[in-house]
Amino acid sequence: MATLPAAPVVFAPTTAKTPRLVGVDTARGIAIIGMFIAHLGLERSTEFFSTTGWFWIADGRSSALFATLAGVGLAFMTKRAYATGDPAEYATQRVRLLKRSAILMVLGWMLTALGTPVAVILGSYALLFVLAIPFLRLRPAALLGWATGVALVMPSVVLLSRYAVLGATSPHEYASEPAGQVAMVIPVVADLWSGYYPALSWVMYILVGLAVGRMPLRRWQVQIGLLISGCLVAAAGYLPGLALERTTSGLAQDLVTIEPHSDTTFEMVGNVGVAIGVLGLCLLLTTWLAPVRFVLTPVSAMCAMSLTIYSAQIVYIAILGDDAVWNATSNAPLIWLTVGSMVFATVWQLTLGQGPLERLIHRMIRPPQPPAAPPWPPQQQWPPQQQWAAQQQVGAVPQQSWPAQQRTAPPPPPHPQPAPPYQQAPPPR
Repeated sequence: MATLPAAPVVFAPTTAKTPRLVGVDTARGIAIIGMFIAHLGLERSTEFFSTTGWFWIADGRSSALFATLAGVGLAFMTKRAYATGDPAEYATQRVRLLKRSAILMVLGWMLTALGTPVAVILGSYALLFVLAIPFLRLRPAALLGWATGVALVMPSVVLLSRYAVLGATSPHEYASEPAGQVAMVIPVVADLWSGYYPALSWVMYILVGLAVGRMPLRRWQVQIGLLISGCLVAAAGYLPGLALERTTSGLAQDLVTIEPHSDTTFEMVGNVGVAIGVLGLCLLLTTWLAPVRFVLTPVSAMCAMSLTIYSAQIVYIAILGDDAVWNATSNAPLIWLTVGSMVFATVWQLTLGQGPLERLIHRMIRPPQPPAAPPWPPQQQWPPQQQWAAQQQVGAVPQQSWPAQQRTAPPPPPHPQPAPPYQQAPPPR
């Protein structure tokens, strides 16, 4: 069987040890654009092949892709610790993750305080990193096993417990009730359990992403495997869920539906299949087709400042007002946001590199650098500069300082010297 040629080298900074995987950047950029569409897109037609008929694909799946790619990024972040097994390196990365989570949690609260009708994902995103810490040492097979267990158990546990406490399974239903309103704003509780992105269930996404990130993603066999397996997993989630949804009602239907953000087992399995397939396709296109990689540069550039672009989106929606989300009359705000974000990200990356919020967080979570050790043995300047300069000013011959005098032995006398008279013996009588 013929093999594909070696992967071409993609653009990367000269300081990087290995080229960046542009396919991962492109997939994250697609996830961000999908969030833009889910929040501001106006679906004028319901036919899939129409101008906006495909907008429904972005709803629910873009945030799942974003969370899955968070696991891939976590694998890259802990690559050295995983390869060496060094406990000190693992401890360093755990501290970095906890710092990053705290910063993201505070930033999520600040964006939520703007009062937009958008469910901010950053709080759950922060908790996903914390929940993933105990799994950092596991191999891909073990990670996929844990992800499967979470997918089979936790969605039903979360939904049933919501039903028992709040009287409904979805925030769409209990967000207008007093108890639901309280549950939606309690810090950490909302991000773990009662919000639109319950981390107790969504940890499945980051575990799958962590397993995928441990794989050799530069190999074309792995890229094709991700594309095919993603399609199969998506079908295994959506098709049974769709069949069960049509034959059930009430609470039973709430536990099997594949509606966006329903957070059932079937919807989440289908979503993670889409995420894996999109990642595999992006890796294939950007690794082996240079023209496609060039065309998708504005999309992949958004990855370098994904947090900045996401946060700016919330501020943009706050300026537009709630009607831009609930009662959109045009796709113009979506177009302006998408094009403006791509242009801004491309120019910033080509000129300044890492995004502003990303650069700030990197500095805040960077471990303290140990002071540089002095050279050993210490280097001595000879002759001493100050003494030499002073002697040059007065025109004196430079005198040797103590180190040179210690290294130079005194010259031996040229002839034996006679003993003093008082030390000579008297002549015999």
